[in-house]
Amino acid sequence: MNRDQAIALMIRLEGGYANVKGDPGGPTKYGITQGCLFVERNIDPSLPENVVDLTPEQATSIYRRIAWDAIHGDELPATLAPLVLNCAVNMGEPQAVRLLQGCLGLTPDGVLGSFTLAAIHSWQSPYTPEQTLAEEYAAHVGVKYASLYAKEGQFELGWLRRLFRVYTLAVSS
Repeated sequence: MNRDQAIALMIRLEGGYANVKGDPGGPTKYGITQGCLFVERNIDPSLPENVVDLTPEQATSIYRRIAWDAIHGDELPATLAPLVLNCAVNMGEPQAVRLLQGCLGLTPDGVLGSFTLAAIHSWQSPYTPEQTLAEEYAAHVGVKYASLYAKEGQFELGWLRRLFRVYTLAVSS
């Protein structure tokens, strides 16, 4: 899955405007929080002041600039990139990268640099030769979501459903 396909999938899965009680992100549209939009307006003053007025095209631009670049999406395997993007949208880019680094046996620092990229491209499963890094990453993300569900229990089941949807689409494209 390429950048545009992965971002379009996130926008579709995130849906329109939401302001769900208990969501620490607060008002959100297409997965972009009001707080994120406030910061992005400093870079691009043409963005709306209120997340309610955000268009899919503007959300796409924000995803490209923030999430996709932070996860080095163009340098990741095509099946892994949408999974890391999905996690970044849910938990933030540093947490998505820390989970990836954990899969690789690296000390997680939340920054996807040349050392992490080299480990990605040389990764081999310790479990079975057929396993992919996308599978391993999805398992790590699923465990993280499950641990949150045990404590909070409001959004995590939906995140797990979405993780399986993204994985299914990523490996079938």
